[in-house]
Amino acid sequence: MINNKFDDDLDELLNDINSVMDKPQKNPLSNQVQQQQINQNQQQKRKCLSPQIGNQSQLRICTNLRCLKCDLQVKCHLNQKWNKDADYLIFRNYFNNMPMLQKYLTEDNQYNAYNCQCTNINAYESISAPQNWVCSGHTN
Repeated sequence: MINNKFDDDLDELLNDINSVMDKPQKNPLSNQVQQQQINQNQQQKRKCLSPQIGNQSQLRICTNLRCLKCDLQVKCHLNQKWNKDADYLIFRNYFNNMPMLQKYLTEDNQYNAYNCQCTNINAYESISAPQNWVCSGHTN
């Protein structure tokens, strides 16, 4: 008798679940529109497979890099380069302090200076970005 009651309760529960699963969605059109928007957003954001960095004369440099080690956006300082006094601790401690970082940059039209919190590079010509820098995507 206990098993029979248990079986009845289980059957009733399964029927309830099936009835909910069988009901059509209230607004399937809005779900389709949402899915189309998601697909469009994914298509619009192209990513560089092997991101390049360099100075302004190169056309194929990536402008939207992110570091995988420190999980921060890579900054690009146009027509400037890092001087020899810029070291790891400067970037680690002053990543968001542009007035402090500016002390370690010098004007040079042939270079672009790049940095995140853990890596810095002066780029004279188009070169591959460090392995820990990846493209975050482009909309055009």
